[in-house]
Amino acid sequence: MQKKKMAKTALLTVVLLFQSYILPQNKNEFNFDTTPRQSTISVTIGGDFIVSGSFPAVIGERVDQFVTRIFNVAKSERVGTTASAEQKEMVFKQLADFTKREIKIKRVSGQILTIDLEKYRLTGDYSQNPYLQNDDVIIFPFNDRERNFVFITGAINRNASSWGNNQTVKFQFVEGDRLEDALLFAGGIDEGFDKVTSAEISRLDASGEKETKFTVTISDNPLLKRGDRISIIGVETFRRDYTVTVAGEVYRPGTIAISKGSSTLKEVIEKAGGFLPNADLSRAELIRGANVFKSTLFSEELDQFLMNRMAEINPEDSLSLLIDNKLRFIRGNGVIDFTTISDTASAASKFSVRNGDYINIPEKLNLVYVFGQVYNPGYIGFTADKGIDYYIAKAGGKGQNAKEDIYLIKGKSRSWTKVEKDVSYTIEPGDFIWLPKEPVRTFSYYLDRVMAISSIVTALATVLLLVIQFKK
Repeated sequence: MQKKKMAKTALLTVVLLFQSYILPQNKNEFNFDTTPRQSTISVTIGGDFIVSGSFPAVIGERVDQFVTRIFNVAKSERVGTTASAEQKEMVFKQLADFTKREIKIKRVSGQILTIDLEKYRLTGDYSQNPYLQNDDVIIFPFNDRERNFVFITGAINRNASSWGNNQTVKFQFVEGDRLEDALLFAGGIDEGFDKVTSAEISRLDASGEKETKFTVTISDNPLLKRGDRISIIGVETFRRDYTVTVAGEVYRPGTIAISKGSSTLKEVIEKAGGFLPNADLSRAELIRGANVFKSTLFSEELDQFLMNRMAEINPEDSLSLLIDNKLRFIRGNGVIDFTTISDTASAASKFSVRNGDYINIPEKLNLVYVFGQVYNPGYIGFTADKGIDYYIAKAGGKGQNAKEDIYLIKGKSRSWTKVEKDVSYTIEPGDFIWLPKEPVRTFSYYLDRVMAISSIVTALATVLLLVIQFKK
């Protein structure tokens, strides 16, 4: 095992020497040499890092540049042997999770420097990123991330520079850290909040059972302790980019700015310039996603589970519910009569729009679509007061394989109605008329049905005979 480790270190050293001596020089636009100089020094890496040992560094190279270079070469060797992209990403995250704070540099002179690459990368403070010297030893400390931390949340920019996510920031604690250090790692105070002057600090005792909370003034910049949990206090504001989209037959279609919850549909249509003369308000729609609460904990799968949890329906209805719920999730339509929007007393004019709503105002479509088993399926010009038979005749009449059943499908709701004889139906522009096909029944089909029925009859007869014999 030791020999294998020494061989890897030797190989990495050869690669770095190759980069320093063999690779051609690169010139920038000012013709300055941007590759490492050929004169090298020896630097040793130890502690909790991806690789340890002595490696060549370039005279004039700073710690961060050297560490990044060594890391990338070692990473390529480790990750390159990993099979899948997911495994590569996981390995890379594990390798990159080395400590970047409280790094020690021991020099031949006996001098010991303590540097903070995390701060350097955020502030550009070169005192945290010194030049390397020959025989420097860089020691990366081991760190208990479960106990040696500070956690900060609240009115921060949430620049997750260490171990955080887009909600909070958790970073390695170093003795002497102050509140300003926590704010640095959190990306500073979020200016979108109002009245940000104080912070609440929560501390647990050694048992983890007793919590002490106290409020501090941010400008006092107090010292922190290991395990502190900080909340930057601010007044939440709701100045957001609330918009809806209006498409179709309006004078100014596009994105319309709205308020958080007080803008009405009438106001939005007015901002869009009003309806064009050719707008079909009977088919206009407001489409809103099912996740009206905009919660990250809400999903289509969870919604389906909640719907089914206490349902008492048969399998056929379950399939129908699945389809209906899928449509609801994709596009939850608002039930709105757009023809009454101009009436300030109407429910439509007072309807509250929400961020992300999509309003579609279609063009008047004076057509009816006839399809299925007709000789010339397609759009037929709408004629008022004409019935089903008129449009079928215009489409060339029924085909020879047409079933007796005829279905009227409404254009806006897509609701289906089976057409009954001697019943009058109102046809509107945009409606559909469908004539299904009579399935072809071969002799084999009827023979199979007869055999299936015969099998059932035989089984019943057998059971009946057994019952009669049993009673004797």
